[in-house]
Amino acid sequence: MTSSTTSASPQDKRPDSAVNPKVAVPILLFVFVFSLVIDNGFKTMTMPIAQALDLSVKTASLQASLAGVIIGIGAVVYAALADSISIRKLMLTGVVLIAVGSILAFAFSSFWPMVLAGRLIQTAGLAAAETLYVIYVTKHLSEADQKTYLGFSTAAFQAGLLIGALTSGFISTYVSWTAMFLIPLILILTIPPIIKLVPEDEAVEGHLDVLGLFFIAVFATGLTLFMQEFDWVYLIVAVLGVVGFVYHIGHAKYPVVTPEFFTNGRYVWTILMVFFVYSTQMGFIFLLPFAAHDLHGMNIDKASLLMIPGYICAILIGIFSGKIGTVLSSRATIYTAFALVAGALVMAALFVQLHVAILIAAIVAFASGFSLMYAPLVNTALRNISAVKSGIAIGFYNLTINIAIPLGIAYTAKLQDLASYNTVLWILATVAAIGIALYVVSDLKMARSESRPAR
Repeated sequence: MTSSTTSASPQDKRPDSAVNPKVAVPILLFVFVFSLVIDNGFKTMTMPIAQALDLSVKTASLQASLAGVIIGIGAVVYAALADSISIRKLMLTGVVLIAVGSILAFAFSSFWPMVLAGRLIQTAGLAAAETLYVIYVTKHLSEADQKTYLGFSTAAFQAGLLIGALTSGFISTYVSWTAMFLIPLILILTIPPIIKLVPEDEAVEGHLDVLGLFFIAVFATGLTLFMQEFDWVYLIVAVLGVVGFVYHIGHAKYPVVTPEFFTNGRYVWTILMVFFVYSTQMGFIFLLPFAAHDLHGMNIDKASLLMIPGYICAILIGIFSGKIGTVLSSRATIYTAFALVAGALVMAALFVQLHVAILIAAIVAFASGFSLMYAPLVNTALRNISAVKSGIAIGFYNLTINIAIPLGIAYTAKLQDLASYNTVLWILATVAAIGIALYVVSDLKMARSESRPAR
């Protein structure tokens, strides 16, 4: 079985077709970017929805928090399906779900249960776009091309955060929050090019492990709700999900993954690092406007604009990641990214109170580090994963990110109430350092062991 990240040509990866798989990348990338804009746009819609429907902010926030759960679970579900169902069919299904959910929420915008139901159906479709682009790139493109096009996905993520926040704020202020449900309908126009350009993969016999995916959903939902509410009942639910999943994959005839899947050293250590380091990503971004307000007297709205230079740098690095990959090795790129992330947090922890320029410099280095990290990290994590299981591997990878991000926001918000900004930033730096140290030690150890047979 060939690795999903071998340097084979695209034609080698798709021997049944002479069509260049790169022709499908633009439409898949567009759907990916547009979906991120929608997803992130709705994250800032909680307050307008609460005011319009006379809800508490906590209740209205369910449209964002539960959507985050679905994005995380959807990453695994679509990844599992992508190992046996064509990406074209799954992407079309995603677009239809986005349209149905958006129409439903708009039509019943005065009735909260239907708004929430529409948002969750919509998000089930958004999860397809946010997962399938990465899977397509890793399955159909060469290793050299992967670095470039995964870099585009990083740029897209950062652009989605920025454009989504700005667009939703403008629409909710000058039009109506309900208009946000009409914008996703633009994706209906992508159906013809998806059918025309995205290849219909050769059918592969597969067995959808519904029970295994159910246990993953129980774990992800329980853990995310625990981080939202800090109710121990949800943590117990999450633990039961893990126990059920471990037992299931050890005894099922066709589990979503076998226990041996988690013995892949590079993949497991990368996942562990991602859990630690990515928890600091949104934690720091969440903290920054409050620090600018409390320490430097900036208005919260204006303080949020401090993140724009960071987003722009991250977008540019993502776009040019392919060229960066020709200068730096994957290991050198990853280590450079680690240095930028850790250095930004330490700099902020030491000098956050001195001047607002420190915060700008820190967010530029911080966002650049994460942008630089994604493509080579995914490439390295999947190095020893077979092509057949690359989809589910990416699914678990993205699920980890989607669990780590709300966890980081939750513990950062809690720490903010208990300690000074300097202390919170030192804790974030420590969390990132733990993840980085685990990865570096394991990477160097595995590199030595991998080089021995070649001697």
